[in-house]
Amino acid sequence: MRKTRILSYYKHWFVILAVFMNFFFSCDTNQVPESNLESSIQLLPEDQVRLSNDPDKTEIFRDAGLGLFIHWGPNSQIGSEISWPLNIASGEYIEKYYSLAETFNPIKFDAAEWARLAKLAGMEYVVFTAKHHDGFCMFDTKYSQFKITNTPYAMDIVAQVAESFRKEGLLVGFYYSPGDFRYHYETGVPQQGLMTPAFESEVPFGPEQKGFLAYEQGHVEELLTQYGDIFMLWFDGKCEPLKKHAWRIRQDVFIGRGEIPTPEQHIPGKAADHAWESCMTTSWQWSYQPHPDLRTSKEIIHNLVKIRARGGNMLLNVGPRPDGRISDPDEAILQDLGLWMMMYGEAVREVRPWTVTNESDVWLTQKKNGEYSTLYAITDFSYDEEGTSRQQFSGCRFTLKSVNATEQTEMSILGQSGTCQWHQDEKGLHITAFNQHTVQIIAYPGINPEFKQRGWSWGPDWPVAIKITNVKPVVR
Repeated sequence: MRKTRILSYYKHWFVILAVFMNFFFSCDTNQVPESNLESSIQLLPEDQVRLSNDPDKTEIFRDAGLGLFIHWGPNSQIGSEISWPLNIASGEYIEKYYSLAETFNPIKFDAAEWARLAKLAGMEYVVFTAKHHDGFCMFDTKYSQFKITNTPYAMDIVAQVAESFRKEGLLVGFYYSPGDFRYHYETGVPQQGLMTPAFESEVPFGPEQKGFLAYEQGHVEELLTQYGDIFMLWFDGKCEPLKKHAWRIRQDVFIGRGEIPTPEQHIPGKAADHAWESCMTTSWQWSYQPHPDLRTSKEIIHNLVKIRARGGNMLLNVGPRPDGRISDPDEAILQDLGLWMMMYGEAVREVRPWTVTNESDVWLTQKKNGEYSTLYAITDFSYDEEGTSRQQFSGCRFTLKSVNATEQTEMSILGQSGTCQWHQDEKGLHITAFNQHTVQIIAYPGINPEFKQRGWSWGPDWPVAIKITNVKPVVR
C-alpha cells in the first residue's frame, strides 16, 4: 500500500511537469519541433524529396484492385474493438486493457497459411497493423517495450507476415497509427484525441528515451529497412512528418491513407480517375468479434464490382482470432471470393472506369489499352429468364447504350466456353447470355416451376462478367 501511494505521488507531479512541457512546446500549434532521432541510415536530403506518391507505384496500386486488411492485437482475446475502448475509459479499464499483452500467445498463428488464403481469394496486396492507436507494436522495435516480443509469444509477427505474403507474390504494406495512447498513458502527456499525434511533445519515452516524433520516426525507419521490400505504408491519422520521413528513407514507398482518399465502410458515388481505396470489413468490427454480424459473400462481391467500376480499390478487412487463426466465417468469405475471382477476376484487375460506371444494374469496367477497348459487363443472372433450358439454368438480357461494337467485336462469359448472343442497332448493344458452367450446386432461388421441381441448380448465385472486345464508347 505504501509503495502504491509513493508511485501515485510521483506520477501526480510527473503529470504536472508533462503538462507544462507539453504547453511550452505546443505554443505555436503550426510548428512541429525538429526530431531528435539520430538516424543510422542514409536519408534523402529534405530539399530533394518529392512529397507525393511515385507515379509508377500508383499505377501498380490501381491495377491491383483488391487487398487484404488485417486488424489484430492482444484485445482479440476478449473480442473487443481494437484501441477504441481506451477512449473515454476509466484508469482501471485502461490498465486491464493493457494487461492483455501479458497473456497474448497466438500459438496457432501461421503467416504462410494466411498468405495462401489471401492468394486464393485473389488478393494482390496486404495491409497489416504494425501499430494501432493503442501503441502495441506487432514487431520487435527498440523504441518501445510494449511489443509482441515481450509477450508469451515472443516472436516478431510483422516479420512473418512480410516474408510469407511476399513469397505468395503479394505486395506488402503496413498500417501504422500516428496516434499512440500508450505514449500518453506512460508519460502523462495530455491527450487531445485518440488519433491525434503528439508530434510536438518532447517528453522522453521508451528504452531510447525519445520525444514523440523521434519515437515514431524510429518505427517508420525500422518498418522500411528491416522487413524487405515494403510496397506501402498506411497512416491512420495526421502524418505529415512521418510521411515525409518515409519518403526520405524510400522515395518510392506508396502511401495509402495519408496521401489518397480511403473511405471506410462506404463507396463514393462517382467514378474518379486517381488512386483511392474503400476499406470494408467482412462484418462490422475491424478486430475479431466472436459473434459477428457478417456481410454476405454476394454483398462483398457486389461492393468490389462497384468500387472497381468507379476507379477505386477494395481493402477487405478480417480480424484474426486470439490464437492466430482466421475465423471460420471469414475464411468462408475469402474462399467464396476466391471462387468468384477465379472465374471473373479479369474483370476487376488492371481495369479503369468506362465512360459510365453502370447502366441500370449492369456495371462496367475496361482494360487499359489503345483505340479499341476491352469492356467487362458485370451483372446478375435471372433464374426465370425467358428462353432458358435445362442446360441453361439462368440467363440475362440487357442493352448497353454507351457502347458501340465494331467488326472485330467478340463476346463471351468469363470462365465459360462459347459466345454470347448480341446485335447492335440504333438503340444500343443488345446482349443475351446464358449460364452453362457447372461450378457449384446450390438451392434454386427462382420461381420457374420446371426448375423448382429439381430443387437445385448450378451456382453460385453471384454476378457474372461478360467480356466484350474491340468496342468504342458512344460519342454524345
